[in-house]
Amino acid sequence: MATNLCSRTRTKYSTVKELAEELGCCVQQIYKILKRTEMQDAVKKIGTAGVRVDKEKFYTTLEQIYR
Repeated sequence: MATNLCSRTRTKYSTVKELAEELGCCVQQIYKILKRTEMQDAVKKIGTAGVRVDKEKFYTTLEQIYR
């Protein structure tokens, strides 16, 4: 059975700066949140210094932490 490539959803990755603008906080606060062990599955490393964040996993983990 073949899968429909059009029906698959792509993972939306955001930069730390975009997340900070969405949440209305500073970039340093986002980096502090991302250092937590619960957030390691949401972080995607790009090269040596670049970081991208999976938005869906980030927000679901934030809801679990800050209930």
